[in-house]
Amino acid sequence: MSTSPFCTRLAQRVASRGSQIVLGLDPDPARVDGGAVGARDFCADVIAKAAEHCVAAKPQLACFERFGADGWQAFEEVSQAAADAGLLVIADAKRGDVDATTRHYAAAFLRDPIDALTVNPMLGTDSVTPFLEAAAHGGRGLFVLVRTSNPGAAELEDLEMADGRPWHEAVADRVRQWGRTTTVPGQGSSIGAVVGATVPERIHRLRELMPDQPFLLPGVGAQGGDPAELGPAFAGRAHGALVSASRSVIYADDPAQAARDLRNMVWNIWEEHR
Repeated sequence: MSTSPFCTRLAQRVASRGSQIVLGLDPDPARVDGGAVGARDFCADVIAKAAEHCVAAKPQLACFERFGADGWQAFEEVSQAAADAGLLVIADAKRGDVDATTRHYAAAFLRDPIDALTVNPMLGTDSVTPFLEAAAHGGRGLFVLVRTSNPGAAELEDLEMADGRPWHEAVADRVRQWGRTTTVPGQGSSIGAVVGATVPERIHRLRELMPDQPFLLPGVGAQGGDPAELGPAFAGRAHGALVSASRSVIYADDPAQAARDLRNMVWNIWEEHR
């Protein structure tokens, strides 16, 4: 069990590493040969090269689950390799179901060496509560999907409600409420939000609605998100925003250089908005 809250470990790790970069580990079989073992070895190599420039790793579960039991073993070994390299581990599983099932998902993911989990809140508070309870008990974190980076997100997440707000703002209200019990003064909450870097026009308003939540910002690089537009996400805290990059780093000719360049760019943006 972790001895300190996730928000505390996140703040400490960002400060000590001088980085807000999350290394997305998405080994695509179309580009990585060798099945589960190949995916494991590819990720281990990327971690060895790029970890010093990152604060966390985010293995995408689908890229491992496709290989069955061997894939799960690879995921475990990749997660441990990331933890051994000093990275926080965010399992990108996007789980969400009725509360009885959610308890099992929480037990599966909110344990060592995993520090945090991405969560789908579509089923409402009762479906998220087991995640919240498990995270609080074990000092883990959650990143709840609020406004995602994919183009199709607008079809549902931007739907206008009766009060004129988009649906994702109602989700943001819930995330703020869910995170109150884990908020540490000066460090924010252990319950964060996934907000796409591809929709920078939404970030200022979502930061108003969720002042204490760390933002996990996917979509930089291959999806076209521009780090220069992410300043409002930090909310005066170096660890207020984490920028996730996968394909633009892991498939780069020099992953270390790609991660280093992104780290320096994002840190400079934080300095400009602190």
